[in-house]
Amino acid sequence: MSTATSASDVVPQAPSVEGSAAAGASAKPKSKGRTLLFVLLLVAVVGGGGYWWTHRTVESTDNAQVDGEVIAVPARTGGTIAQVLFTENQQVKAGDTLAVLDDESAKAKVAQAEANVEAAEAAAEAAEADARVAAINALGNKSVAEASLQTAQGGVVSAADQLKEAEASVKSADTAFKQAETDRNRNRKLLEQGALPQASLDQAETSFAVAQANLEAARARLSTLRANIAVARSRTTEASAKLEQTSNVDALVAQAQARAKTARAQVAIAKATRDLAKLELSYTRIVAPADGVASKKTIAVGQQVASGQAIVQLVTPLLWVTANFKETQVAKMHAGQPARLVVVALPGVTLHGELESLSGATGSRFTLLPPDNASGNYTKVVQRVPVRVKLRDVPQGLVLRPGMSVELSIDTRG
Repeated sequence: MSTATSASDVVPQAPSVEGSAAAGASAKPKSKGRTLLFVLLLVAVVGGGGYWWTHRTVESTDNAQVDGEVIAVPARTGGTIAQVLFTENQQVKAGDTLAVLDDESAKAKVAQAEANVEAAEAAAEAAEADARVAAINALGNKSVAEASLQTAQGGVVSAADQLKEAEASVKSADTAFKQAETDRNRNRKLLEQGALPQASLDQAETSFAVAQANLEAARARLSTLRANIAVARSRTTEASAKLEQTSNVDALVAQAQARAKTARAQVAIAKATRDLAKLELSYTRIVAPADGVASKKTIAVGQQVASGQAIVQLVTPLLWVTANFKETQVAKMHAGQPARLVVVALPGVTLHGELESLSGATGSRFTLLPPDNASGNYTKVVQRVPVRVKLRDVPQGLVLRPGMSVELSIDTRG
């Protein structure tokens, strides 16, 4: 007979110690993994949020470069380059002479202008003397008028004698000039034929230049003396008229004073012409307008240059950064905001600057052919706005050159 066992007779058994330990060991790694994952997610969220919070007001671009003031140094007068006194990429100072043009013609013009000033001064002094004489005549001093007439006549005789001597000097100088020209031309042909050394031609060229200068000086003196004799003859005529018309002395005084003013005005004109000639002479020396590096030399000795032609590009120490930000980045930008710059050519070096200005239009508006959206073929493209950034506290010895690429960030909170 089988024995039946009731449910109440079954005694529940307690779990064993070994089974509990195994279950606890499997649950702990799962709990640690969840905790670690939660911590990592929390760090990522906090870090990402912090990065977004600190950089939400920073606008950056790598479409930027160092810019600088580059001056095209021009020749202020035309001529032949006689000397070039700098080399490519040489450091120069403001006022340094870069090149010298042939100045013989300019010097001759200055000499002629000086002679004209002397002639005008003589004429003005004579006219003023006449005015004084006329004033004396106004007092009825006939004897003074007679003396003036004699003086004027003597001046004509003296000027005529000097004029004859000057004409003889011009003829002599002209003869010497023609002979020097003939010798020079003959020596050139002989040199081309190999029958004469270069030194002989150089001597002939020098003799020709001296003869030419002597001829020009003689002609200038002749011109001055002709002016003087004209003045002397004018004095004679005026003195005779004064002597004959002593009753009309007031009119004569007024005329003499007017002539003196005109003569003095001619002196001013002659001096202005002389000053202009000296200025043109000074233009034969081309000087650096500022400190900088003389790059892209375009001249050589013997080359003909025109007035206004650039002979070299002068890169000055004045530098800034030009960046092209997207139009969607510039809404909060304004002058004075701080900037952070990294020059690509100088890794590891961080520079600081300040936003100086924003362009009045996008860069595309300044191109040779601005886009015309009225043509019907419109494609929307995000435009770029040029921004100028001023550099601050650049480390001494750090070399920056216009054109270097820059990575730029601007904090728009400022």
